[in-house]
Amino acid sequence: MSTTNWPFYINFGIFSVFLTLFVTELMGAVLLLLSYDAAKRKVLPYIVPIWEVTGTFAVFWVVTADFAYPSMLLPVASLLAAWIVVFLIFLVARNASISFAEYIVKRRWLDEKKLYQTYALSTLLIGVVVVMILSAIVSGAGVDLTTMSFSLAGWVGAPGSLLYLVGVLLIAVGLAPIFYALEARRRWTVPLTALGVLVEVGALGLYARSFLTWPLVVPALLTALAAALYQNRWTAPLVSSKLVFGVLSCVIIFSQNFLVYPTAFGGRLSVDAVTTTGPMVQAFEILSTAGAVVVGLLMALYMLAARRSGRTVPGVGAPPPGMATSPRSP
Repeated sequence: MSTTNWPFYINFGIFSVFLTLFVTELMGAVLLLLSYDAAKRKVLPYIVPIWEVTGTFAVFWVVTADFAYPSMLLPVASLLAAWIVVFLIFLVARNASISFAEYIVKRRWLDEKKLYQTYALSTLLIGVVVVMILSAIVSGAGVDLTTMSFSLAGWVGAPGSLLYLVGVLLIAVGLAPIFYALEARRRWTVPLTALGVLVEVGALGLYARSFLTWPLVVPALLTALAAALYQNRWTAPLVSSKLVFGVLSCVIIFSQNFLVYPTAFGGRLSVDAVTTTGPMVQAFEILSTAGAVVVGLLMALYMLAARRSGRTVPGVGAPPPGMATSPRSP
């Protein structure tokens, strides 16, 4: 292994993009659950085109992870098998509900609000499962690498686990009005984001004091900075820009790579020891570069097409094509 573990950093960079896309969805889901009528005009035009892109990046990350850590993907999948199944159940509910909300004619009790809120709840539950899995990989809470088993009771009982989850949710709720430019919710941003950062730092400290090192200052300060900039009318449009917020989120997530490198699972697994070596490194770099270019271009084209197709969301505020003259259907 060379001095710099490029497969790890490249794969973590791809993961940062995927997690940024998912977190922006999660923030929208929170707003749809808390205040659907007030948030839908801001949230749905973003979520409707992006949810498929999020899935695409997730697949891209899994493929590159298989190249980066060929000896670990199956063991980790076995370790977290039960929760991966739970994740997939919620994923099916998420995808089905938003697809129905977009394209299916709603009648009687099955309306767009119920469908989009089902999507939002499914996304939130996926977020809970993802945070639990990530915190277990970071801290090793509930994980027994000898027997390759995971205990939910062990995870819940570990100091810091529930706080870690609460901290992430507080930050998501705090930053949601920024990304979706909900000025009416501006007052949420600073107190909830600051509290979330403090809770998150406290959770990491309870996991292991070794996590409380200077690199943690970077994501903590950048997260707090986003909330602070939104309070000023001159800087609020800048930080609310989807591009700026997305890049900032990627930087925040990527800057936390020290939590799982050089060791993961609470220091019990050396990442260098399970990273691919030899000719596979070059193949991994070629795959990742080509994949990043292709997926990035397709994502840009998809978003551009979605934007040009109109700023209204199918099923939101207007009947589907062909139904405008038929207010009632048999």
